[in-house]
Amino acid sequence: MENMRNKINLQERVKREYQAHTGNDVLAESYRLKDRFSHIWCYPSRNILFSQINNIVSEMDNKTVLDYGCGRGESSLRYLTHGAIVQGIDISPTYISEASRKAEEGGFSPKRFHFHVMDAHQLDFDNETFDLVIGEGILHHLDAEVALREIRRVLKPGGRVLMLEPLADNPLLKLFRLITPRARTDDEAPFTGKDIASMTRSDWWQSETKYCGLIEAPLAMVTSVLIPNRPDNALLRIADGLERWMHSQSLLLSWNQYCLLNLIKL
Repeated sequence: MENMRNKINLQERVKREYQAHTGNDVLAESYRLKDRFSHIWCYPSRNILFSQINNIVSEMDNKTVLDYGCGRGESSLRYLTHGAIVQGIDISPTYISEASRKAEEGGFSPKRFHFHVMDAHQLDFDNETFDLVIGEGILHHLDAEVALREIRRVLKPGGRVLMLEPLADNPLLKLFRLITPRARTDDEAPFTGKDIASMTRSDWWQSETKYCGLIEAPLAMVTSVLIPNRPDNALLRIADGLERWMHSQSLLLSWNQYCLLNLIKL
């Protein structure tokens, strides 16, 4: 009976996410909001995190990649450019249609990509299909335990997971989320420090977790307003130095804006 209730609750959650993304286009609203604070996109520790992602995805010749929550396909195009064979999934048929159109217009061979409307809790792929599963801001919309079990199933032995996810514990970022409900879905839940420890379980994964935005993310919102034409400014560079030191001391890690889960299947 408990399993049945959990299954029903999960199905209802998926329906709410579908409506939020397909009916309300919450993704576009989130981007519009962040664009008002443009330094959020490019503060130093965030740039470093994305450079680490780029280093991994820059050598993908003929590797099979699952773009997990592919949205409108912007990242999928980058993986295709680097030689990957890409399967993209998303809950929104609108996003999937746009991703397919962009890949076709980009001139990529239809044999190298396919986009699917799919519930990430139930991946319609064979065991050990992918070399890499990669997503940005997706896992916290899901039942993470169920989702990671499915991700692990479809990964090849030694395959890698890269997930960039928001964190829950910074009071300033909590306040920001509270006053911007239209940019969120009802069920999304940024991760706590305990969540991260649970997801990086050592019997499943060899794991490395990187962080960004402990000090820089809130400050970037301020500098976006005060000095909008200077994203590379002294205040953020000073904050970056302090933030790096705090990361080295493992201080307030779950107060960062984002973490990058870098997991290799054991």
